[in-house]
Amino acid sequence: MKRDTAAGNTLPAQSISLDVLKEKYLKDDEQNDQDVYRRVARAFASVEKEADRARHEALFLENLQAGAIGAGRIMSAAGTAIQATLINCFVQPVGDCIQGFDADGYPGIYEALREAAETMRRGGGVGYDFSRIRPRGARVKGTASVASGPCSYINVFDQSCSTVESAGARRGAQMGVL
Repeated sequence: MKRDTAAGNTLPAQSISLDVLKEKYLKDDEQNDQDVYRRVARAFASVEKEADRARHEALFLENLQAGAIGAGRIMSAAGTAIQATLINCFVQPVGDCIQGFDADGYPGIYEALREAAETMRRGGGVGYDFSRIRPRGARVKGTASVASGPCSYINVFDQSCSTVESAGARRGAQMGVL
C-alpha cells in the first residue's frame, strides 16, 4: 500500500480528538486509538477463511494506522458484543396506507415506523420520502374520511426517534423529504 506519510509519522492528536475517542469509540478494555484499530481490524478479518485471518487482520490494521478510518458505527461497534449495525444511514420507504403495504408495494406508515425504530435502536440513521402519503384534506375512500397529510405523520416519526435510544446511548438521526 502506498502512503502519503511514513508509518508513525503522524501529527499529535488534538485534545478534541482524544475527547471524541474516549466518549464514542473506546470500549472498557481499550486505552487508545491503536486498541480501537486492533479491535476493528480483528472484526473485519473474522469473516475471512481461518487460514487467512491473521494476514487480513494485519492488512486492515495497516490501513487503519495509515489513516483509512471507518464510519462512526464501524469504529464504535465492530468487534464488540453490541448488536448494532455497522452502516450509518438507511433509506426507509413509506407508503400511502396505515398498515401492511400499499398498492405499489411500499410499507404502510406504521410498518415503516416499526422498521425505522428497529434501525435506530441498532444505531442506524434513517431517511424517508413522505411524498407518497396523500395530502391533508384528501378523501380516504376506504373509511370515508379525510387524510391528515404527511406532516402529521412526520411528527409521529419524530416522536419515535426522540424516544428510541440508539446503540451507544444516543438518540437516533432522521431525515425526511416531501
